[in-house]
Amino acid sequence: MKAKSLLQVIPALMISAAMATTTIAAGKVDPEAISKGMLTALNNQVGLTADQQDKVKPIIDKHVADVEAVKNDTTLDKAAKKAKIVQLREQYVTDINGVLTPDQQKKWEASREANKAKIKARVKQKAAEKAPQ
Repeated sequence: MKAKSLLQVIPALMISAAMATTTIAAGKVDPEAISKGMLTALNNQVGLTADQQDKVKPIIDKHVADVEAVKNDTTLDKAAKKAKIVQLREQYVTDINGVLTPDQQKKWEASREANKAKIKARVKQKAAEKAPQ
């Protein structure tokens, strides 16, 4: 039963971590809360050691601050902001992977891929709901 509960909780955490960048861009949540949520989600996904938590916290904080700066940059149009956020996300993944063990990298990649699939399914479902019948 415990394994089933974990299987229900982990996807929710993955979604919250992957959507953190989007949430920041939408200006809905305090950046400190986002950082804390991203650290918690990553820890739950891969089981970080205390040393790893100390190493990833500044990476997460920087990522959140950088995304916030892009969000507030009035010189960028929507497409430029999106492109910059994608670039920041790629750098974030690279930096986090530098702290993780190979096994943890595989777990995190699997979590991120599962999250992408869920998001795509949700987008497809919403599009189907909006389509005229």
